[in-house]
Amino acid sequence: MNKKDILTQLRAAKSAHIQWRAYAQALVSGIPVEQDHVPVIHTNCKFGKWYYGPGQQLSSLSSYGAIDAPHEMLHQIYIKIFKLLFGEDDRSAFKKLFGSNSKLKKGHQEEAEALLQHLLSVSGTLLEAINLLENEIKDLSDEELAEVI
Repeated sequence: MNKKDILTQLRAAKSAHIQWRAYAQALVSGIPVEQDHVPVIHTNCKFGKWYYGPGQQLSSLSSYGAIDAPHEMLHQIYIKIFKLLFGEDDRSAFKKLFGSNSKLKKGHQEEAEALLQHLLSVSGTLLEAINLLENEIKDLSDEELAEVI
């Protein structure tokens, strides 16, 4: 595989992350999103499938490792958002007892929006790490790249 192919794959994975983030934003905004568009497990999203699959060949590069933590964190934040908006939690018992669904729903929405801001911040960190990896790949000579992969 040559540099152009690797960069094309990396850019496609990066675009997939940006699309994933857009689906998460839509979800918090109340726009229906099909479940398979915003996968919960970080290894199952399109970016994760690249990073933990073909992207592993780049794992010896110094910038590669900086991607893992923010990527996994994004999915952990998303799980919290999803549970707030759709999951059962301890507060559901209070909803049944007191019927104050609208107050709880508003609180959940506000909390989900705050978590979304955190998700967007972590996404920025992830995109910076991806850009560093892309630049590191660009800076490699063909010979150096051949040693890596």
